[in-house]
Amino acid sequence: MKRILFPIAIFVISFSCKEKKEKVTEPEVVETKVIDSVQSVTSEEITDEEPRKEDTDYEMVSEKDFKQWKGEYHLDYLDYAGENDGTKLKAKLVLDGSEDGHFYLWYEKPSDTAKLGMHHVYGSFGKADNENTAIKFLPEIVIDRENTGIDLDFFLYNKNNAFYIKSEMIPSEGGATKELPIQKIK
Repeated sequence: MKRILFPIAIFVISFSCKEKKEKVTEPEVVETKVIDSVQSVTSEEITDEEPRKEDTDYEMVSEKDFKQWKGEYHLDYLDYAGENDGTKLKAKLVLDGSEDGHFYLWYEKPSDTAKLGMHHVYGSFGKADNENTAIKFLPEIVIDRENTGIDLDFFLYNKNNAFYIKSEMIPSEGGATKELPIQKIK
């Protein structure tokens, strides 16, 4: 029996000790370029947008600097976001102090004087520049209507004693937001 087991044991040992030769290939390295979305923005897009500041980043307007802004303003503008039926978008600003401003916004149909979709927002003002030629309305309380998710703030500009308003709540033709002349009446 030793004669039979010995050759089988040697055969098994020799078979198990054989080195397995497998062809191992290293994975091929493929170089890919990832485009950074920041780099893909054109310089025109960068210059058109001002960096967005938080409301808390604005310095309050002093009462002395606010004197030129104090008063009542009116805007009567075609509603470009509506049904193009001649509906007017109207805005009224009552600015009594740097911490006391009221912003009213509503719509009127051409054949009706009812104030539709009235918004009334109370807030204060922050300096938008160091020359006191622009202020930003910082909304605090929505008095009338729900918060619709649209920014309720606006910028008010003074350019050679002509006043302009810029707000996302007042879309211009083509849906853009731009400076619109607003009349100071008091």
